Amino acid sequence: MTISQGSISPRLALALAVFCVALLILALMVVGGLMLASRRRSARNDDYVVRLLHNSAVPLGIQLCVRAIDLVFGIVLYRVFDEPVIANFVFAAFVTTMLLATIAEWGLNIYLTREVARAPDATERVFGTSLTLRLIFAAFVIPASLLVAQTYNMLHGAGLIPYGVDREGVVLLLILGSTVLPGTFGAAITALFLATERPIVPAVVQLLTNIVSALLKIAALVLGFGIVGVAVAALLATMASSVIFVRLYVRAWGWPRLHFDWALALRMLRAGWPLMLNSLLLAVFFRFDLTIIRAFQADQLPAYDAAYKYINLTQILPPIVINAIFPLFARQAVEDRIGLTRAYSYLTRLLLLLALPIAVGVTVLAPWLILVYGAEYVALGAPALQLLIWYLPLSYVNGVTQYVLIALDRPKIITWAFGLAAAFNLVFNLAFVRVYGINAAAAATVLSEVVLFVPLWWVLRSVLNPVPLWQMAWRPICAALGMGLAMLAVMQVHVLLAVALAPFAFWGLLILLGVIQDEDRRLMQRVLRRAS
Repeated sequence: MTISQGSISPRLALALAVFCVALLILALMVVGGLMLASRRRSARNDDYVVRLLHNSAVPLGIQLCVRAIDLVFGIVLYRVFDEPVIANFVFAAFVTTMLLATIAEWGLNIYLTREVARAPDATERVFGTSLTLRLIFAAFVIPASLLVAQTYNMLHGAGLIPYGVDREGVVLLLILGSTVLPGTFGAAITALFLATERPIVPAVVQLLTNIVSALLKIAALVLGFGIVGVAVAALLATMASSVIFVRLYVRAWGWPRLHFDWALALRMLRAGWPLMLNSLLLAVFFRFDLTIIRAFQADQLPAYDAAYKYINLTQILPPIVINAIFPLFARQAVEDRIGLTRAYSYLTRLLLLLALPIAVGVTVLAPWLILVYGAEYVALGAPALQLLIWYLPLSYVNGVTQYVLIALDRPKIITWAFGLAAAFNLVFNLAFVRVYGINAAAAATVLSEVVLFVPLWWVLRSVLNPVPLWQMAWRPICAALGMGLAMLAVMQVHVLLAVALAPFAFWGLLILLGVIQDEDRRLMQRVLRRAS
């Protein structure tokens, strides 16, 4: 097998050096911040809204750093390797660390968090049983990865698809598939920290692991180990992360005395099935198009992945905010349906105020955003990104809606809705990707959000009376479109000037259109008073 080594120009070598220094500085800042935080005791704030914002800020900042590191290193890979190598790496990462890892997880992390939160005395029994099940499932990831590669090659040999998986692709599947097994320890221990309301601990470990992983991957590139070396670096970083998590477990709970409970294991498997199914449907819903592109339009896969790296950035905020506010939803679902309606409508409106200008701004800036990955990707990647980004507004709405339905004890409709959307996404991609390429995949993502929205909103309207979506959205849509027109005009001077102008233009138009309400001003005053 020939290892794809790629080439590093002097200019890229200098950029890599600067990136490494920045990563080391970031790591020192994180360690220093942890030392300072350990010496301070923050008083509990009784203002729920301000506390919500505070609890969301740290995880959000950490996730932004993690995604930024991934984004920058992704640009490095695109600058070093050619399209077939990138396609192999992207495909292997999706199959192993997203698709098969989701199945191997079996919803047990959520189950573990819930049960330990309810009964801390059962930690050892629940943790030991769930960890054993996870390790058994994780052991099947590597043979399943080989089966995926064999299936592609059989279809390719039969002339049903134009692209198979070459030897380098198989090696990448094996190496990245191997990360799932040690990653099981970190995931299970993370669930324990979440159960004990210490989410910042695993978030910080994730950030430090990402820094170490990026440094190891850069070392692999510089030493000439190529894309296989990058995969090995990812495996080593995962193993190091697992060691850190085990040490944290020993420090928090002592040396484990784990045992396996067969009766509990059966209950876990039954309870985890719908949780895993929802997670798997979400993976299919968003990224299964990658496997279809790999089969029929593999040469377009790098451009599509370049566009999707920006989509990944837009997915950081909603889970953090929604997870923080979910306890309030859960209480209001039982005690105060009117308050739940008001909270849902207000949070949805705020997320639309964020999503719509992002969608318009990315549409305008798409060619420049893709250009950082290489001029050769702009022709395909920019139109795909301009289509993809319009998944965002409805995605934010759907995210809030499904958590409200969970609070209202309506989880089955979520599974059915995701199943319907995933089926539509799969059929649409199979029908049109082979002809229209990645633009069809992008369109499928946006339309799938519409398919998901319809049943969720229909059920929500039957149990609550939220503000109609068009009433919340039409003024922000006008403001976002006006912002886009202003950006297009100013871009004739310079693109960075257009970026700087965008938030002021959007905010000014919101004020002119009467979107900013008294409730918004009161919230801002509360936050500013707390900050001062």
